[in-house]
Amino acid sequence: MKKSDRYNIGILIGGVHTYFPKEHIRGITEAARELNVNVCFFLGTQTKDFFEDLLGGTHKDSFDYQFKTIHDYSLIGGLDGLIINYGTLGLQLKNETAERFALKFNSIPTVFLTEIVHSPNCHSLICDNKNGIHMVMEHLINEHHCRKILFVAGPSQNTDANERKNTYLERMAAHNLPVTPQMIAQGDYSEFVDRQVQHLLDDNPDAQAIVFANDEMAFSGYRVCEQRGLKVGKDILITGFDDCERASGMEPPLTTVQQDGVLMGKMAVYDLIAKLDGSEVLSRRVPVSLCVRESCGCQEKIPEIRSTPVNLTEQIHKLNRTITNMKLELINFQRKSWFILSLARNLNDCMDDEYAFLLSAMENMRELRTKCTYLFLLDEPVIYHQNDEWISPQNLRLAAYYRDEETAAFHLYDRQPVNAENGICQLMADNDRHQFMVFLLFSGEKQYGLLACDIQPEEFPFFYVISLQIGLSLHYLEISKVEVLRRQEMSRDLELVRERNRELGLISKYDELTGLLNLRGFTEQIKNFCSKSEHQRAYIICADLDHLKEINDTWGHPAGNFALRSVANIFNGCLRSQDIVARTGGDEFLILLNCQEKNFQDIFRKRVRDACAAFNAESGKPFLVEVSLGITEFKPSPETDIPAIIEHADKDLYEAKKLRKNSVRRP
Repeated sequence: MKKSDRYNIGILIGGVHTYFPKEHIRGITEAARELNVNVCFFLGTQTKDFFEDLLGGTHKDSFDYQFKTIHDYSLIGGLDGLIINYGTLGLQLKNETAERFALKFNSIPTVFLTEIVHSPNCHSLICDNKNGIHMVMEHLINEHHCRKILFVAGPSQNTDANERKNTYLERMAAHNLPVTPQMIAQGDYSEFVDRQVQHLLDDNPDAQAIVFANDEMAFSGYRVCEQRGLKVGKDILITGFDDCERASGMEPPLTTVQQDGVLMGKMAVYDLIAKLDGSEVLSRRVPVSLCVRESCGCQEKIPEIRSTPVNLTEQIHKLNRTITNMKLELINFQRKSWFILSLARNLNDCMDDEYAFLLSAMENMRELRTKCTYLFLLDEPVIYHQNDEWISPQNLRLAAYYRDEETAAFHLYDRQPVNAENGICQLMADNDRHQFMVFLLFSGEKQYGLLACDIQPEEFPFFYVISLQIGLSLHYLEISKVEVLRRQEMSRDLELVRERNRELGLISKYDELTGLLNLRGFTEQIKNFCSKSEHQRAYIICADLDHLKEINDTWGHPAGNFALRSVANIFNGCLRSQDIVARTGGDEFLILLNCQEKNFQDIFRKRVRDACAAFNAESGKPFLVEVSLGITEFKPSPETDIPAIIEHADKDLYEAKKLRKNSVRRP
């Protein structure tokens, strides 16, 4: 062992909802505690079988294929050694051999469980499958004189399953017993192989016995036989392999091959630590024994049956312990299941704030009394379709954690990256020993990261559901982020539209040449003025630039534009800020004055005439800028007939224009 640091060992394991992987986990957990090493379980599971059994058909929306990717995250785990339960992972790795898989991970010392590999830096631990099936077949043939024995095989890519199937074929051949393809069914090690067993019995109505490659599939055999009215142990004999916790409690008790999964898990840890300490460790097989019970036709009371490795009292105690533990797990799960609703609600309340979302997730882990929890997120979700080539992401970061009664979360720019030099275990390291269960966070085809919880193995089912809920909530958070961005874009677009409308409003109300109001703008202003300035004295002034045509024709349109702008400036100089002036046509202007002086017409005419003279004295142009004015006094009110007043002023302008000069050319 290292003197200063604990070893960090990783466990790649799938099928953790089934019996034997759970036994391996128990053994690994006990050995890790005894040897004071840190453990990270990279967990995979399969839900498809459960859905199919529950729904009675193929579950098309299963995303179990995502679980085959979690083992790649161990490559950035910061691990010293690795235990690979390939027998469970291989069910998902249909296109990858054990040898190729081993080469991917053999940069560190590796122990393969339930698989034989010959890669450097790896060695294997596998049960004695051949001897186990050999004992079963000899017992059925010699003790029960069976001749028509059927076989339900495990996954074709699994070494345990292949060895068991091959031994079945060898023993049948050794006794000159015929085997046809219809006598063998292809199973998957799950309890849900009912259809395969149905077909097997349909094709072989005279079958005397069925040998199952593991206990889980044998339970399916019990169920099918009961449906057909066949009594197990009398009408047909059934055997299994593993001696799982339910085997002795079946009716009748299941004859099986006992292999010690807990022992195998412990051996794997001890072998790996020995390798890390520099010792040479060889591959080996774990011994098995035949556990004879009533499903093969034997009776417990027969004294000459001595193959059972534990006596009946010990079996009863084992079964009682199993039942008690299962009840406690169920009660605990039921109590905690209410928490899932609270978790979903708490996380959904934070959909507009990722930082608050992360803190809420860690607060919930604190309430669940995990020893500590770490949440690792990808910078961007990875979309992984079932038939795509998997490429392990390189942008995983520590996003939040709960430890020592403290919760913390980090914004994206503050998150520490996970890489080969600064791995998952290093980011979770402290002075305590830990046993992390690492769950993949995904929703449908999108992966979001990992959730690592320091919990006991029996808590796995509940926290597996928790991880599914967090994955779903991360999906909703992503959608919420997209919606926020869309709303921001829409807000920016809306503000841009408003700004353009304001610009269009200005354009529609103002004269581009002079900057004065145009007719539309003047009309709106005078209407507003009349509605608010009732019974006051006011004046409407119509004005024309004298001889604009002469200026344009003689000196060009730029000169005419100059003259028009000059008139606008002259009027602005003669008016107050509250007065309104507009250019309403080519050479036409309108002015609104609010003035209490009587006979203001003559005063204003003189003011404009003097302003024009002053301008002409300084302009240096070969023409004069002069205007004619028509002025009408009125008292504004909401009922004021504005067009009539403008018409009256325009008539006065017409009379004034008769007095203008014949030309604006300078003398």
